[in-house]
Amino acid sequence: MSGLFDRRAAADASGAGAVAAGGSIAQAITGPGAIGLHIDHVGMLLPDACPPPESVDCPPNLTNLPFRAHIFVGRDEELGLLRSASAEPGRSLAHVLHGLGGIGKSTLAARLASAHGPADAPVWWITADSRAAIDAGLADLAAALRPSLVTLLPQEQLSEWGGRWLATHGGWLIVLDNVTSSADVTALLSRASTGRFLITSRRATGWQGIAEEVPLSVLSSQDAVGLFTEIHGEDPDAAELCEELGCLPLAVAQAAAYCRETDCAVRTYLDDLATSPAEMYAETHEDGDHERTVARVWHVTLDRLAAEPLAVRILLMLAWYAPDGIPRSLFTSLGSSLAVRRALGRLAAHSMITLSGDTVSVHRLVQAVSRTGADGDRHRSPEAVANARTAAVDALARALPEDVEDPSAWPVMRSLLPHVEALAELVPPEADTEAMAHLLTESGDYMLGVGVKVALRALDLLRRAEAGYVRHQGPEAERTLFARVRLAHATRMMKSVEEAAPFAEEVLADCTRILGPEHGVTLLAMGNMHRIASLQGEVERAQRLAESCVVGQIRLRGQDHPRTFAARRDTIAGLVLTGRAAQARDLCGELLADCVRVLGGEHPETLATRILDTQLTTLPDLPDSLIQPLAGVLRAVTGDGLVAALRAMEEKVRALGPEWFAQASPATEDEVSAAEHDLDTCRRVLGDDHVDTVAARFALLQVYLATRDERYGEAAEGLLTEVFSLMSENESAAALLSQMFEALSSVADEFSPPPNL
Repeated sequence: MSGLFDRRAAADASGAGAVAAGGSIAQAITGPGAIGLHIDHVGMLLPDACPPPESVDCPPNLTNLPFRAHIFVGRDEELGLLRSASAEPGRSLAHVLHGLGGIGKSTLAARLASAHGPADAPVWWITADSRAAIDAGLADLAAALRPSLVTLLPQEQLSEWGGRWLATHGGWLIVLDNVTSSADVTALLSRASTGRFLITSRRATGWQGIAEEVPLSVLSSQDAVGLFTEIHGEDPDAAELCEELGCLPLAVAQAAAYCRETDCAVRTYLDDLATSPAEMYAETHEDGDHERTVARVWHVTLDRLAAEPLAVRILLMLAWYAPDGIPRSLFTSLGSSLAVRRALGRLAAHSMITLSGDTVSVHRLVQAVSRTGADGDRHRSPEAVANARTAAVDALARALPEDVEDPSAWPVMRSLLPHVEALAELVPPEADTEAMAHLLTESGDYMLGVGVKVALRALDLLRRAEAGYVRHQGPEAERTLFARVRLAHATRMMKSVEEAAPFAEEVLADCTRILGPEHGVTLLAMGNMHRIASLQGEVERAQRLAESCVVGQIRLRGQDHPRTFAARRDTIAGLVLTGRAAQARDLCGELLADCVRVLGGEHPETLATRILDTQLTTLPDLPDSLIQPLAGVLRAVTGDGLVAALRAMEEKVRALGPEWFAQASPATEDEVSAAEHDLDTCRRVLGDDHVDTVAARFALLQVYLATRDERYGEAAEGLLTEVFSLMSENESAAALLSQMFEALSSVADEFSPPPNL
């Protein structure tokens, strides 16, 4: 004990066996049978030096807030919730702010704490990443409440004194910052029957019955730009930077401070981020905390997960996919179902990912850092990042359905496609493996038939797939030729017929020479060339190719296979171009019956055939000069030479005069209802922008035109407006559609042009 409180009496004793001492006594024997005692030092504390906690009042305005969050944007909903909260009688009020590191938990806590009252209760900030740190924070609170205790009590007793003070007083606010486990704070919270705790934690689980949860997400785009502007000032590229940083408050604030200090334009920062991500994610301004950079902020969490290597492997794999909707099934090959579920659960518990049913979401900046290798980082070594990239590709390739053209496979493909496209953007082409080439080919094949906007993105994937197969398997391998056939298909859809024809001829010749004329890949190339020849006006050759496809598909797959039905449909459409429309109508009726019998009424091939049947049924109601262009457009919007077909359609319609309306025989109300029903079915079954749904719009447009009834003018305008919207990503196609509509409006006053799109 301190000499300040040493009170030593003069030696004075009386009676048998009595002992008195004025100093230390090593041993005292008072007689036979007496007990020896070791008395080293005795001291006495005055009551006012170490009072009981309940008797101590708080000094005015006692606080130790490390910062007051003067720059603060957004979080209105969370602040409102926290400010309006009230405690249950006999229980302290406790909230936990949880979310990803850098999300702004501590900033929100500081903002709320800085406005807390009353003045006679402490607002105390405790770094709470361990029980020892919490005990130290309570000891500091005790010392601030009663400074004399510092020289009297060890830290353990100071901490106990501080806890007792909280349990016997009210009005206070304790911030427990960066709690790593709810178990570390349970005892402290359970002792207090009044006051308020505000907890921040990356742990998203374990809080039930302990504290009310307030999960934090990233800032809105507007608030992120506002935060950047508060720190740096305005910059025209601030919104783009905030989007690139995923609107993570820490990253936005550090980028703004760095740009301000270095007088760096945001565009320059973005360029540096693209070329040197490792350096920029580790960068901060001169006075910044280098342990709080975006490259370091999650390192502590990864250290805690190091005992679960599978969790870190999964996180590095997640970095290569789109941030949302990642199927959990992609990770099944990494371990047992229990091990994978546990690893995902740990990542979610530490706010590194979000689990939602069968999918996973991860912040895009976590992804960016996770795929940026760093020498000396045991979690993100270049080798670990490269291995994760390979694993991400392989997992997606394994998840592909066996037949991507089968409608039953489409839901799976829809879930995988965003992640395939993310991989294609993130993986450099020179790093493509055979698995990547396979992934790109199958995805491109699916994209060509599933929707107009999606199909527009397939061309680049298929170009890259072909290059990958040539590099790994050679130019004459079957998989290489298949990728080239699909690339020729995409070229026909996106480019002019003059551009597409030479490549299609070359691909068909190579397939025939290498694989033979009746191989499945050769038949696909033949079908592609059939459509090219049709668009070039070589109707006789086109018909011969179509008929050869039918024969080949029957031999290869049988009479009742969907591809056989598709080849028959091509042959029927070709008959129209050769002037045999009546024969085409009869054959289409037979084909439709076969499709319904084998595939059902809502199979995509059945719907495509029904649309063709509608077109052929109303063809006699239209001028002869319009029949061939309409047939061409029909084939085009089902995936074949859209630009060239629209050009032909536009030229023919513009050449018509208004007298054609008077020459036409009006279509019936029943035909209108049937065509409208077909379009509704396509929308429901295939989706709004599927190529056959677009074809159904054109079929219905044809029926509307054939009615000669001005009541359908507005509906016809709406159909073309929808097509404009769907084609808006393809400038040449949209321009031709615009010209076609202008031509229609010139011959029918009731059809006014839609607004520009």
